[in-house]
Amino acid sequence: MRNLSFFVRISMITIALSIILLLVLAGLMYSVHLSQNQISFGVFFIYIISCFIGGFLTGKKLKVRRFLWGLCFGIGYFLILFIFSIMLGSNITENLSHILSVLLACAVSGMVGGIIG
Repeated sequence: MRNLSFFVRISMITIALSIILLLVLAGLMYSVHLSQNQISFGVFFIYIISCFIGGFLTGKKLKVRRFLWGLCFGIGYFLILFIFSIMLGSNITENLSHILSVLLACAVSGMVGGIIG
């Protein structure tokens, strides 16, 4: 039960970090007039950073099977994003390759964060 509350706490921290970074990206988009490719890269980079930090904190706390816990964190973070996307009306069949690349990026960056943590 303590691990579940820890995961929820770390998830809240990484989601808050993602929101802050997305607001910074939105400010850059407004002031610098970023292209669509730059915005897509920025959002993808935010996913990677957030999952890495979540995996890092998870690995640091749990200390055993850190790569596995980091991987689980990355997949969990992706599932949260995926569920919110569906709730907001995103069409998942159109963007299947993008969804799989985000899943892979979240899983790998969470796992690497767990290993380093």
